[in-house]
Amino acid sequence: MLFMAAGRSSVMSKVRSRRSVRMGMERSLPPRTAGRTVPRARRWRHGYCGATGIGRVRMADFEYAVDGQIGVMRFNRPEKMNAITYEMLAEIEDAIRQAGTDERVRAVVLTGVGRAFSAGTDLQQLSSQPPSTGRGESYANSYASARPAPWTFASIAKPTVAAVNGAAVGLGVEFTLQCDFRIAAESARFGWVFVHRGLVPDTAAGTWLLSRIVGLQNAAYLLYSGEIISATRALEIGYVHEIVPDAELVERSMQFAHSVSRGSPLATGEVKRLLYRSLARDAVDHVKDSTEALTRMFASEDFTEGVQAFLEHRQPNWKGR
Repeated sequence: MLFMAAGRSSVMSKVRSRRSVRMGMERSLPPRTAGRTVPRARRWRHGYCGATGIGRVRMADFEYAVDGQIGVMRFNRPEKMNAITYEMLAEIEDAIRQAGTDERVRAVVLTGVGRAFSAGTDLQQLSSQPPSTGRGESYANSYASARPAPWTFASIAKPTVAAVNGAAVGLGVEFTLQCDFRIAAESARFGWVFVHRGLVPDTAAGTWLLSRIVGLQNAAYLLYSGEIISATRALEIGYVHEIVPDAELVERSMQFAHSVSRGSPLATGEVKRLLYRSLARDAVDHVKDSTEALTRMFASEDFTEGVQAFLEHRQPNWKGR
């Protein structure tokens, strides 16, 4: 968290003032949306492009696009194995907040361009510009209590899928951990190497979420040893949902994102919040919260629509309210 929060204000001001650049990234975006080819030389600005139906944020080392109902985020620094800089962190936070409030977006897919998902923190920048202390707590506390969890990709009330290609280590693997699901390419590798840099996991997800997914003993081994494990091993211990050939990774992850976001957006968001909150409270408090949520759902338009669609043998038209 310390690294993720550092230099936030100054970085964001620089990001907002950055000029739009030419797209030139067709290789990393789905080639067609709604039957149209994305124009090569179209200029993109922060937000929605009505000419193609794609919402896009194009930045130097990170990009975000809306493909139908899926927000697609990509680390785009392949020459550096997608090592993450302070500037990229600000862009990631901005994109995830956009996805969280965009009614078009039902789920998010995160992946990397090139042969790596992400090699983690840019250590050259970190060594010359270490994060200030004490920022992690304020960063975590900046999230509203209604959000599912105080981590970037766990914070939005929508399903998040990490499509992991190649190496995911350090901060990179922490980001995969923050996602609800992990689809691994055959080339995927996972490593919590922090102890070999004299650090603890920098978003605290490794020491909180990992043991709840793979069990305490497996988590302890991965964190203490820093071993980089294969996709096969990650599947064996329950860290990834499935493994696919590298060439099929993005397509399969998009399909998966659609499959876990077909339900009511309102209900899905409440389920995610309840799921993550259940990790840190007793059963009595959880049942009380769940009962209150159920009462809200009964009063929602989505409940009315869900029942009516079932009775009429048709697909529901969710309102998200």
